[in-house]
Amino acid sequence: MATMILVFFASPYLGSLVDRYSRKAIFLYMEITGIVVLGVFSVLCNVSAVLDITLVVMLIFYHTAYDSIKYPALAALTQEMFKKEDYSKVNSSLEVQGQAALMISSGLAAMMIGKMDAAVILVMNISTFIAASILIYQLPYQRNAEAEEHSNTMKNESYWKNFRSSLQYLCYRKVLFVLLLTSFIPSIVIIVANYLDPVFIYDYLNEGPSVIGIANIVYAIGAMGAGFVAYQISKKWSDMQGVILFMAVFALATIAIFLVPNAVTFIVASLFWGHSNAAIRVFRKSYMFHHVDNAYMGRVNSLFNAVKLLGQVALIGILTITVVPAGQTVYGYFVLFIIVIAALLTTTYLFNRTYNKDKEKRVSL
Repeated sequence: MATMILVFFASPYLGSLVDRYSRKAIFLYMEITGIVVLGVFSVLCNVSAVLDITLVVMLIFYHTAYDSIKYPALAALTQEMFKKEDYSKVNSSLEVQGQAALMISSGLAAMMIGKMDAAVILVMNISTFIAASILIYQLPYQRNAEAEEHSNTMKNESYWKNFRSSLQYLCYRKVLFVLLLTSFIPSIVIIVANYLDPVFIYDYLNEGPSVIGIANIVYAIGAMGAGFVAYQISKKWSDMQGVILFMAVFALATIAIFLVPNAVTFIVASLFWGHSNAAIRVFRKSYMFHHVDNAYMGRVNSLFNAVKLLGQVALIGILTITVVPAGQTVYGYFVLFIIVIAALLTTTYLFNRTYNKDKEKRVSL
């Protein structure tokens, strides 16, 4: 929780960092920093219990900060390097690769932890950072002139002023801001559900850990398949239509847990959760790439990451002091359903209004 709060307040700085400098250089420095951090950890681990705890805390903080920089930088770099007509294909491919990598790494971790020495596992992690550094270094990247000019202007201003300019950018694009905000709701719900699920399974359903294990597997399978499905749908539907479709699927999966609270429903809902959340992410990225200027991509992403963190903390706090102590965790899923439905209705209304306005403009021309 403390790490989440620190990252929340660091978001203005992290987003500005992505827009100030070469995105390739940022990625390269992050991988090199990862090598150093893991190297120090592997050398100093098992020296003393106090030092081990300190190192673990530092490692957790680094990982959170790494992700907070990586995703905005990846979005900005992808938008900068590829053509508009390739956005859907690239984002779908990245989603499939990301989910596949997550499944493979989780499987390897399960096999190695407890059976192999921690130092060996750390060395294997370091080797992946080294490999990533080499691949990133060889990336054929040329920063576009507009982004370069904007970054030079940013360097003459404070980080806070850089972040304020991104707020002004979104204030002039209120519909864009709200559409992106509502599309993040399912991902917020997933994080909150990660806190709610164990209590629901163990205390409410009186089931064992195998249910959560199976649910996690089918969630990952659903998420991995989302990249393929999203790309096919993107050929016929717009990005925001794809978001609306899968938000509806996500809402149905959430209310199903409340209406039919048993292990089978939970596992099936997890499949649709994983699939719809990943598909929404693909469509949202493509929508952002088409509507957010590259010069602001890092700060806009960091802003929404900060809002997402705030939403997660608030929702977890509300559920922790309401439904969980009462032993009625099933009502937590009803609360999450209401939030998703509100986001879905808002997204649908704003999209239809924007679509009709664009249609009227085309007719008048």
